[in-house]
Amino acid sequence: MLAFLNITILVSILVFGFIYILIHRNRYKTDLNFLLLILMYFISILISFTLFNLSTYTIFNTPVALFIWKISLITNISSIGLLSSIHIIELHKESKYKFIPVIIYVFFGGVIFSLIFIPQSFFIAVIGSDLNYHFLNMPLLISILIFNFSIIITTWLSQAKGIKNFNDRRIGMFFNVFIMFYTLIILIYSLYLLFPGYILKIFYVLLFFVVVTYTLFVIIRNPGLFSVFTNSIYEFIIFHKSGILLYSYNFQTEEEVDDSLLKGSILIGINHILSNFSNMKNQLTHIRMEERGIVFNFDNSLGYAILLIAKHRNKILETAVENFMEQFSKKNIAQLSNLSGLIDTSSFKDTKKLISKFFSSYFVNNV
Repeated sequence: MLAFLNITILVSILVFGFIYILIHRNRYKTDLNFLLLILMYFISILISFTLFNLSTYTIFNTPVALFIWKISLITNISSIGLLSSIHIIELHKESKYKFIPVIIYVFFGGVIFSLIFIPQSFFIAVIGSDLNYHFLNMPLLISILIFNFSIIITTWLSQAKGIKNFNDRRIGMFFNVFIMFYTLIILIYSLYLLFPGYILKIFYVLLFFVVVTYTLFVIIRNPGLFSVFTNSIYEFIIFHKSGILLYSYNFQTEEEVDDSLLKGSILIGINHILSNFSNMKNQLTHIRMEERGIVFNFDNSLGYAILLIAKHRNKILETAVENFMEQFSKKNIAQLSNLSGLIDTSSFKDTKKLISKFFSSYFVNNV
């Protein structure tokens, strides 16, 4: 039956994507909370799509089909509301108004939920193997349509206003294309609610497959895509406990920097750290920069430390710094163990190769 074929195709696409990402999980670096939200979204669209197909074909008797249809309406508004909320909150991390659209979505969702189970809300027309639901409850239909169009408007406004917050132009382009498809899906679905019919249903299902396949394709091709979302690295600094700058890299200009070009606030922070190098852990909470996230790590045995200045501090960057230091220490253990007197920092000039290995997603031009 066509309904089960549609569901099987979607499940196959999602399972393939999940297995691929699981096998190559070491390549995917993203914040756990963000990953859980994305997983929740894919689960919600799977449930929504499954219920839509089960309710619009003559698989169950009419009362059961009607109940599934009502649940499918709820899961549909939940899935598109969740995606728009993730987009707005992640793209506008610094905005104090980022939760307002979410509150509006929840309000409309509550209104729809209260209206959806009112008796005699739908007239069901059986046409061949299709079940078409015609709204008798106009406030319910109007509420769903208002919700759908508010999702489209706020998501596009969020994208337009926040496009500058994307660290990687590829991510911004991906979301432009994705939101375009996302908008088409909502529009086709809204048209189907107004004019239920076989053609619109098939168009909706096919477009759904295209969007899910495109999204997984982009994620698979770009493992670091969501790790950088709105984050940026500004400075990467390696210094010896003696106060000597071993290496510094500016991610915005993609150039190596000597100590004469470092900003005063950075040098003050480094001097403060150096003065307390023997008791480093207790001083970590005192490292501050306005509107910047600081990732700091040190190796007491080899006597050097790393200071990474980013837009946001998160677990992804902390882990990347730890992995970088492990490789950096192994590669330069001889030089670091014998640093004394006049220090020659030229031996650390090839450090950019290691930076490229662990932080390539944060390069402006992705070199």
